[in-house]
Amino acid sequence: MEGKAALDALGDAARWLNSAKRSGESGDYNLGIYALEMSVEIALKGVLIALGIDYPKVHDILPSVRLAIKEYKSKLPTIFVNNEAFILDTLRELLKLRGPAGYTFSSNIKIADLEGDYKKYLSSSVKTLELCKNAIGLLSKR
Repeated sequence: MEGKAALDALGDAARWLNSAKRSGESGDYNLGIYALEMSVEIALKGVLIALGIDYPKVHDILPSVRLAIKEYKSKLPTIFVNNEAFILDTLRELLKLRGPAGYTFSSNIKIADLEGDYKKYLSSSVKTLELCKNAIGLLSKR
């Protein structure tokens, strides 16, 4: 059950990533950033599910991910554990950007001004999803 749910989460994360890419290609960087955050969040929730952890029903899952890596270090792939800081930094920064990106209509932020952040975190998000895919793949075999 946990393996299927984790793989389903990974599938959802991939769809969010594809949505982010389409948004970026059309210049909708605000939507792209929002979707990047969701892709990383859902992929990490998939890892938590694969570990048998009931993930929090909030966007900021940083404490849960940090604790899971600490407590389940021996079960996770070395590459995932070694990239802990990268993973946590990517999610942290996307969480900071998510709110303003989602509400450009009520702020002084111009969508075009988000292009640099979108491009920066697109590659970080792709790498994070690959790390999560690797972790879920390993955990699903156990």
